[in-house]
Amino acid sequence: MKAELEQQNSILRSLTELIKDPASIFKVDLSILKTDRVWILGAGKASVEMAKSLIKQTNIEVLDGLIISNTEHPDFSGIQIFKGSHPYPDESSVSASYELRELARNIQEGDTVVFCLSGGASSLLCIPVAGVEIEELALTYKLLLESGADIHEINIVRKHLCELKGGQLAQALHHTNLITLAISDVPGDHLESIGSAPTVCDPSTFKDAFQILKRFSLWNDVPHSVRIHIAKGMSGDIPDTPKPEINEHPNHTVQIISKASYLADGIANELQSKGFNTWINKDAYSGNVKMVSKEICSKAISVLSRNEPVKKPAALIYYGESTVDVNGDGLGGRNQELALASAISIEGQHSISMLSIGTDGVDGPTDSSGAIINSETTLKARKKKVEPEQYLQNNDSYHFHEEMETHIKLGPTGNNLMDLQVVIIE
Repeated sequence: MKAELEQQNSILRSLTELIKDPASIFKVDLSILKTDRVWILGAGKASVEMAKSLIKQTNIEVLDGLIISNTEHPDFSGIQIFKGSHPYPDESSVSASYELRELARNIQEGDTVVFCLSGGASSLLCIPVAGVEIEELALTYKLLLESGADIHEINIVRKHLCELKGGQLAQALHHTNLITLAISDVPGDHLESIGSAPTVCDPSTFKDAFQILKRFSLWNDVPHSVRIHIAKGMSGDIPDTPKPEINEHPNHTVQIISKASYLADGIANELQSKGFNTWINKDAYSGNVKMVSKEICSKAISVLSRNEPVKKPAALIYYGESTVDVNGDGLGGRNQELALASAISIEGQHSISMLSIGTDGVDGPTDSSGAIINSETTLKARKKKVEPEQYLQNNDSYHFHEEMETHIKLGPTGNNLMDLQVVIIE
């Protein structure tokens, strides 16, 4: 079994090359570019690669542009690249966002603006509403991300605390022909949630934001300025975000050019070429990381027991965005925690390995992208007097994987398609 597990590890590591080549699965309808006067704006972890791919495919000459990324990039093709902060916004995000909005306002009427949007934009493209300081907004982000709220709920609150989200940037571009190209990193591919939707009108309300903060017991924890702003919004003292069918941009086209299902199909094709029978969970998961782990491991053990239509050698592919209830004081991320919980669940089973990875290359506030574990990982840990349950209880998956040398560390990939899990069963 040792040889099988080593081979599985090698195969799973090789799949990360597909993650690091985002442009290979972009699907863009180039007919939407009907003018020579093109500007490119953008924000997100994959937006630089999106713009480069678009320019390469079309040979367009960009009049000017500005993209806010989470990593350093040289300017290219007349496009300025600003670095913002992620996962929590700071002054670098704010100053870059003011630059982008000013440029947007000065674009000539009738020109075409291509906005490249990807996950991470919620933190990178950020101007706090009046009365809320950036440090207060960053704290609110942190509380939300650690609360167990899902990405749709988190982004509803974010949209009501920023001057650009929820379709507000599009209001500054009403005089242009606007094209939004998006990479989806949210379950369901809902346009109003991707990157907190700076160019798409927002169906949610201040009351929705309030109810989410109450539901997750955050209302009394968020800064006083945040509570005041949301209360003003609920009472009608300040306007809500732009609404569908009321504040729509008069000339706006939206395309999702890449999403997790495209990547899953590419990975399935690669694994089929290696002789595996593949099965893809077509619906992106969204839920607590322990429940997601339980679902995946139950399916894997069922395949191992020959109780599933997919036969060994098998590969199961999942994607989505889980939530973590942070109760301990350890270090980790969604994928590292999911991998640890799964290692405990499949302990002692015959030849099962799992890759759990953030497709952006960054898992939580760590230098890790995720982990590869197998059915012997926790057995080996116990022999070293490393107790996996203690690490899981303390939300300290990073140090468990560090101890067991099971980390995957890609660095930023220029991609952002939710989280991915691949399970190999033989």
